[in-house]
Amino acid sequence: MESGTDREEAGGGGDPQHASFRVEGGPTVVVHVAGELDADSSPHLRRRLDEAFESRPRAVAVELSDLDFVDSVGLSVLVAAHNRGRTEGTPFEVRNVNAGPRRILEITGLLDVLDLR
Repeated sequence: MESGTDREEAGGGGDPQHASFRVEGGPTVVVHVAGELDADSSPHLRRRLDEAFESRPRAVAVELSDLDFVDSVGLSVLVAAHNRGRTEGTPFEVRNVNAGPRRILEITGLLDVLDLR
């Protein structure tokens, strides 16, 4: 992933119908997620986060201000990224979580685990 590049993908071409992703390169790679993070879309987020970590940035962040819904599969992707960041020494943060998904993080105890900004 080149520094400063953006990629956007939504629907069609094997991508989930109810989610879209945009990746911003740079010292901190930011993966923006919009729509629903569920069993259908979570593998796509996992792939983008894997690519982000493989680019060896200073940090990786996931921007969730446009996320409407997250299920247990989506939560597992966020936890896996958190764990990878700790293992590799690359900070991983979750940014701008909306009320609905934030409530799910609270109920599951992940508010105390993930680095929320």
